[in-house]
Amino acid sequence: MRDDRSSTLRNAPAVTPGQLDHGLIVIVSGVVSTHALPKQGTVDLGRAKECDVQVIDPSVSRTHARLHIGLPVRVEDLGSANGTRVRGELIPPNTRVDLAPGESIELGSALVMLQRRPMPTREWRIWAHGYFEGRLEDECARAARSLTTFGLLRLRSPAHTRTELVQQVLANNLRADDVVGIYGPGDYEVLLVDRGDREASQLVATLESAFADLGHAVKIALAMFPRDGRTADRLMGKAGRSLRGETIEGREGRLVVRSPVMRKLYELAERVAPGDISVLVLGDTGVGKEVLAEEVHRLSPRRDRPFLRLNCAALSESLLESELFGHERGSFTGAHQAKAGLLETAQGGSVFLDEIGELPMSMQVKLLRVLEDRQVWRVGGVKPRPIDVRFIAATNRDLEDQIEKERFRQDLYFRLNGITLSIPPLRERREEIEDLAREFINHVAKQLGRQTPPEITPDVRDLMLRYAWPGNIRELRNAIERAVLLAGDGPIQREHFPVEKMTATVSTPLSHPPQPQVAHAPTAVGIEGLTSPINTLRPPLAPPSPVPEAGSLADRLRHQVRDLERQHILDALTRCGGNQTRAAKELGISRRTLISRLEEYNIPRPLKDKRLTD
Repeated sequence: MRDDRSSTLRNAPAVTPGQLDHGLIVIVSGVVSTHALPKQGTVDLGRAKECDVQVIDPSVSRTHARLHIGLPVRVEDLGSANGTRVRGELIPPNTRVDLAPGESIELGSALVMLQRRPMPTREWRIWAHGYFEGRLEDECARAARSLTTFGLLRLRSPAHTRTELVQQVLANNLRADDVVGIYGPGDYEVLLVDRGDREASQLVATLESAFADLGHAVKIALAMFPRDGRTADRLMGKAGRSLRGETIEGREGRLVVRSPVMRKLYELAERVAPGDISVLVLGDTGVGKEVLAEEVHRLSPRRDRPFLRLNCAALSESLLESELFGHERGSFTGAHQAKAGLLETAQGGSVFLDEIGELPMSMQVKLLRVLEDRQVWRVGGVKPRPIDVRFIAATNRDLEDQIEKERFRQDLYFRLNGITLSIPPLRERREEIEDLAREFINHVAKQLGRQTPPEITPDVRDLMLRYAWPGNIRELRNAIERAVLLAGDGPIQREHFPVEKMTATVSTPLSHPPQPQVAHAPTAVGIEGLTSPINTLRPPLAPPSPVPEAGSLADRLRHQVRDLERQHILDALTRCGGNQTRAAKELGISRRTLISRLEEYNIPRPLKDKRLTD
């Protein structure tokens, strides 16, 4: 049977989490047969062997009718000789007619009855944004350690779309270990755990087709780790820009430079811009390194030529050389024609190498040769091609430390480090926070088509100024975007920000260990929109990891979330007698994900209790 996800039907009724699976009962000359149906798709009925459900009777045409499985199920006559009857009446050819469970279809003299049976209900939760963001940060750290990939999905539905319909489509297509959160009204965020780019892209296409067939123009954006970013803020920013139709991260609105240290930095950038010296921009993730690099290009004589942005962590090593330097026809399988590399397309302009610290060692050698010779060799080429570009590199890594660990070439570092521009974190230039926030508010309000941008209440202003913003400007921009969505036509208030994260404090060590306390998991929103807490966890069976003595203000929230998840895993393993397969099923995750969590939280792999598993 063809499982065509685009066959979900229009005007679908609301469906509860206990979704219904459909089947067919076929009665021909007193002989009864049953056939299972896919959750969605099309099923052809007829006498031919090629049909999904073969109905062998002389009165039935070779390809007689088609069922469209969705919400609701519909039947279509395909121009049969003896016609198709529903409720005793012939239906016009090539016209879809709704069917209710239990109704029968007459194909000539054969009788086909639609039946339904309840499917097992999978526990499925929609989390608050604060919890989701903590999970996303933990997943970034886990994926970086295990060298795995995952996806972040943002989905925004029109205002008239029924909430239960959107949630049902998500429940039908997501895996048990995927994490779903509420970003804003009609706006969902999904963590696609252990997904590659191809699998995640296929899921996006499936969701788009399902919603399109329901008659809803739902916007979906995808960001992949590590291709689109290695931090939660960068992934959220990439997905948000894609949702808004923006292709680059550049500056939004006017350039905000108020702190004395930033004024000196931009004065230095203005002095070095007219030359061709290479520039190295340093700073924490999200501080605005790309904005500064773009400003250097704008102030230079190359301003009217291309400004090429390259994320060194986003391009795979196998494709990096061909993408950067180009290739000649026939140089490898699939190279049907010659192609200029990206460096050639930026002729006369500037090349911004973001996350230069992630560049593979093999590519560092080739980039060094380009910097020294100012010419490129295409893959399969026999002669070099001269280029005239200015290189601006950026990283949040300590390149000198990377050199000591033999992960970055010292000679390449000297070539890139003609002049260093170091950007301080946002917490050290608090006088810019309010102006930046207002610029982002104006930008988002304009994108949403609002005439009047929302105002900031005084307590929100105090909250923003007290918070350390570990994700810097990118985190501020993401928080403002969500706040504007939640505020609607009113002012931006505290509840429109992730207050739990922003008000978390770093605890000081106690002189004696605290007494065990009952921990409560975050509140979750069920698929039907009902709010219910997760089962209360018992006092810890094993001591949690120590609270960090120093770090960002978000560290404590992440620590609490990790302890809750760790204890939840321990409890499940205890109830299942150490059976990891059963524990993973109870937790709603795959066994592979459970094993990964055991390694991440340093939990010994348990031995099965034979009394409970035999």
